[in-house]
Amino acid sequence: LFGVVADDFVKMATTPDVILDPRIFLEDHSKDELIDEILSLRKEKEDLQKELVELKKKLKSSFVKENGYKKKKRWKKLGRPVGHPGCTRPVPDHIDHVVEQTLDHCPGCGQNGLVELPSELEKHIQEDIIPAHVEVTEFIRHGYWCSSCKKKHMAPYAEGEIPQGHLGPNILAQAIVLKYFHGLPYSKIATVFGELCSLKVSGGGLAQALQRLGKYLSVERDVVLKAIRKSRWVHGDETGWKIAGVGQWLWDWVNDKWALYQIRKGRGQKEAREVLGENYQGTQISDFLPAYNKTGKWRQRCWVHLFREIRNIRDPTPEEQAAAKEVKRIYADACRLERDRGKLAPWVFGRRLALLKNRLLDLGSRGFQSATWKRLSARILKYRNELLTFVEVPGVPADNNHAERMIRPNVIFRKISFQNMSRKGADAHEVLMSLLQSLRLQGRTAIPFFKTAYLKHRQGNPIPILSC
Repeated sequence: LFGVVADDFVKMATTPDVILDPRIFLEDHSKDELIDEILSLRKEKEDLQKELVELKKKLKSSFVKENGYKKKKRWKKLGRPVGHPGCTRPVPDHIDHVVEQTLDHCPGCGQNGLVELPSELEKHIQEDIIPAHVEVTEFIRHGYWCSSCKKKHMAPYAEGEIPQGHLGPNILAQAIVLKYFHGLPYSKIATVFGELCSLKVSGGGLAQALQRLGKYLSVERDVVLKAIRKSRWVHGDETGWKIAGVGQWLWDWVNDKWALYQIRKGRGQKEAREVLGENYQGTQISDFLPAYNKTGKWRQRCWVHLFREIRNIRDPTPEEQAAAKEVKRIYADACRLERDRGKLAPWVFGRRLALLKNRLLDLGSRGFQSATWKRLSARILKYRNELLTFVEVPGVPADNNHAERMIRPNVIFRKISFQNMSRKGADAHEVLMSLLQSLRLQGRTAIPFFKTAYLKHRQGNPIPILSC
């Protein structure tokens, strides 16, 4: 009973006129009064507990991340601006067939001898696709015996012949584009061939054929690897992948002309060094993943990743808003300094660059209250020099957007498929996707390259077509 009324006793003790002996307090109250006091305190406790539960629910919901998609307001009307001249389909540079329609009698009354009106001549140009059909070719190679060298010789392979191959180069080249560019599964590719040109082929047959094709084109991918290692700068990124349902990582290494993909189990420095090697002399551009901490002579960290995390902070405090503005000002000043590199004396450029680094050092050393900005400030402090590499090294981008754009075809591929069901399929994906995206970066057509390269290597010529 003494414990129940302890709070009241403490409150009363703050008044000088109150007697501090609790026994006197108990003697001055009857048993019924004390019971009523206990019941009142219990009810007050229950009400406070209910209120606490409601407050916890509200507090928890306030920390739930909002939906990442926010509908953007359209900043302009669809279509061309008002008053802009219209545009129609350009006229073809040649006409294959001319079809003329004439009348020898009146379709209304049947009278002959109609008078032609030159002003009423109508011309209409129409483009169409000729329906494809399957062309079956039997290749026969004759064998000969040489009595001089005592050896058997076979006639060379014919042009367009794939040794021991039942599907021709046109089919395989188009299957690569349909699979790795348009993202169709093998079953739909087989359906497309069947409906467009009456070719009977199974999805499994196409899969095995592309795996063999990828094996022979690995010499072309080696050229891409050498080009990446010799490049002045290279972007790096990674995304989740699966082989037969087991988690893997798909890495991409890209620059303005080459794209290389690899599928590995890990996401660490070992996988990064596997591509770039131990002594890469260029600039590695990436996000803040620690796997990129020891690759490249120079390293540039992505400013867009930093801005994205700052933008996702909910209800920023005045301190956080001021820090975000400071980051944007530093980036704007860095971009301005990078643009004015050729206009400034070397000592002026070096002094301004040192000031930018000191500003990043000051921002990273501040003691922020929020956990988010404690983490971001530690990141800025750790990578302050690597955030300004694009200012020091000419031609280096300040962001990693190119890597994210080039990895997106694989993300779409992952979304509509089960990725790869075997290591052979993953190896083919590495080779064919690397070559396809490299050709697109260089503005080259993929189908003629795949036809020529596969025929060349399949017939025993190991010299690659690509060159770096």
